[in-house]
Amino acid sequence: MTIIDTSMIAFIEWIAHRDVVTLLRLLERADYFAPEKYNLAFVQGLDDLLGRIHDAAAREQIEILRDFDFANYISRSLQRTGFTGAELEEHFHDLITRLLVQPGKLFKGWNPTRHGPLERRFFRSVKNGLINIAEKTRNRRKWMTSTDPVALAERLPSRPDHSGVMETFRQHVARRLGVLALAILDWRIDGKDTKDLVGRPDLGSPTAYTLKREIQAIKELARQFAAKSDDAAMIAGVRRAMAAEAETVAKRQRSVAARQAGR
Repeated sequence: MTIIDTSMIAFIEWIAHRDVVTLLRLLERADYFAPEKYNLAFVQGLDDLLGRIHDAAAREQIEILRDFDFANYISRSLQRTGFTGAELEEHFHDLITRLLVQPGKLFKGWNPTRHGPLERRFFRSVKNGLINIAEKTRNRRKWMTSTDPVALAERLPSRPDHSGVMETFRQHVARRLGVLALAILDWRIDGKDTKDLVGRPDLGSPTAYTLKREIQAIKELARQFAAKSDDAAMIAGVRRAMAAEAETVAKRQRSVAARQAGR
């Protein structure tokens, strides 16, 4: 059987087309978090600008910025705002996606006469992005705190094939991990793709990175629960349901640990 490496396919697509969306998708799936690699996406955006900007002064601004470390600036700005670890990775990727893809106005919408220096436009865009992230984070935490997870678990009907142990586990997930984890558990047990949960307002508008973190937590909780439960088959089913989405995060963590050990 031939195993297809989807990451390599994405890389080949980017090499062929220099598509920023493809590159960002490739970096999101990478085995480890490498902020400096995101500079390629900014350089591609600047190169696209050079293709449509003919004013000499404006082109000079663009050329100078090709050597600027955009990714490091954004990463350090997030750190100063208080984000670390997986949460920093999540917001880092989302902010760059907003700047370059959707709505992607950092370079595409730049008019040197109307908007002024491009460098200043970048700094202002990052600042506004950080304000939006901080506000959304506060709202998400407020929403999670104001929702009783156990009550939600009782409101969400259990599936017909849930055993008594499964119901106990659902309640355990709700108490220990909260409403988002419970929703993910039920969603995956039903065989649905967790990507469909990204941005759902009724779940606090989770991002892809947030969902991956929750999946890891559910798997670990299932492992702990299995040690106290006599329903090993049920726990195995839960872990299988979570396995696909967790693989990218697990590979990334192993790669980071290997790199750190080699230092």
